Amino acid sequence: FLGVERFGILSLLWMVMWYSTMLDLGLGRATTKFVSEAIAKSDFEKIPKIVWTSVLVQLIIGVLIGAIFFILTPVIVDKFLKISPSLLDETRLSFYLISFSAPIILVSTSFQGVLEAYQRFDLVNAVLVPVKIGVLILSIVGAVLKLKLYGIILLLILMRVFMIFILFFFGVKINPGISKVFNFDLNLLPLLFSFGGWVTVINIVNPILTYADRFLIGAILSTSVLAYYTAPFEVVQRLWIIPASLTMTLFPAFSLLSGGSQNEKISGLFSRAVKLTFVILFPIVFLLSFFSSEILNLWLGHEFVLKSSTVFKVLAYGILLNSIAGFPMILFQGIGKPGLIAKVYIGELVLYIPLVSFFIYKFGILGAALGWVIRQCVDIVILFGIIFKKKIIQVSEFVNTEMFELILFFLFSIVLVIYAGSLGLFVKLIPAILLLGIFVYVVWFRVLNGEEKYAVKILVKIKKF
Repeated sequence: FLGVERFGILSLLWMVMWYSTMLDLGLGRATTKFVSEAIAKSDFEKIPKIVWTSVLVQLIIGVLIGAIFFILTPVIVDKFLKISPSLLDETRLSFYLISFSAPIILVSTSFQGVLEAYQRFDLVNAVLVPVKIGVLILSIVGAVLKLKLYGIILLLILMRVFMIFILFFFGVKINPGISKVFNFDLNLLPLLFSFGGWVTVINIVNPILTYADRFLIGAILSTSVLAYYTAPFEVVQRLWIIPASLTMTLFPAFSLLSGGSQNEKISGLFSRAVKLTFVILFPIVFLLSFFSSEILNLWLGHEFVLKSSTVFKVLAYGILLNSIAGFPMILFQGIGKPGLIAKVYIGELVLYIPLVSFFIYKFGILGAALGWVIRQCVDIVILFGIIFKKKIIQVSEFVNTEMFELILFFLFSIVLVIYAGSLGLFVKLIPAILLLGIFVYVVWFRVLNGEEKYAVKILVKIKKF
């Protein structure tokens, strides 16, 4: 319905909206931290001050960011991106419109921070998951209705406005004082910004590392080929919902345990989070990669199979690595050391941009995927190395027999994807079923402990009910 180039431009607009959430100067996370502290001290009168101070500052920051993006739109659209003349006006108007979404998106992070501070992650996920899925659904609806790109963006902005009202409603239900007292406290600004400083650096640099490849493809190759890269990326990217849900809960948990000097519990919680994330994501990643040709053919047609199948395979495994690398980031923030992560990301950025640019120039969109995955591997090596060196996590507790078995499954599945991925559908089903069957057996009888098995059984019973 949209066409290849228009879909590629839409993927850039999606990215801009997502990136806006990373420009809140760390105030969303700061809101969670200081509201949590107020709850722990039973200082409930302070909570509305924290919330409304954060909200007002977020609104001001959002307006400034939106204004800057509005001014830069002609440069981005007309000078930087290679867009067909017939789509220039439509793209320019879409980028102008999306600049108005910045304050809306930033304000929502403050209200979300309130729910996280009260550890009502059920309510947070009840809002965020439908919104993430809604981005795709509304985009599809807009395409079917033959809306222009700016029409689709307007639908997404309206969804974000509705999201703010829902988050505010939940926040008031938990703490009615938020709606009764509007109090902006200048004295809270140093406290909020001191914590959010390094978090801001992380929030700015991390999305650049994640999405720079798309802009580089558009600049070095063309936006017309961008769809062959972003289509598989958008599919595997949805798997971030799983680690994101975990990291959302781990931040206040690590903060609490660090304050009580409970390092053993931090180590156990971290190791369990990494293990369970791998156990959940690995079967999905393997199936997406192993049957990438069939999925793309059914979804987008034979042309995408020819141009995107290998990219799909690489990005699927890259998302798994990226999900694992996210846990050290949240650990360092939880124990009050976000500066370590920020410095690592800045160093990676300096090296990553020229590396992936070279890969794109030499190998096209496959080079972009390979460069992105290489960075995930480097990320894991550096961050886990720092964790072990500083003895935040004990090597003996993390690197054990169970972890080695999971790594072996990971490596063997890659070999299987490479050498058996070109077989027919029904032939491929046999090794896929065998691998996943053995994986489930090993996970249940060797990897999961008694407590984790019990949690799984309870979850299954709840699903049945």
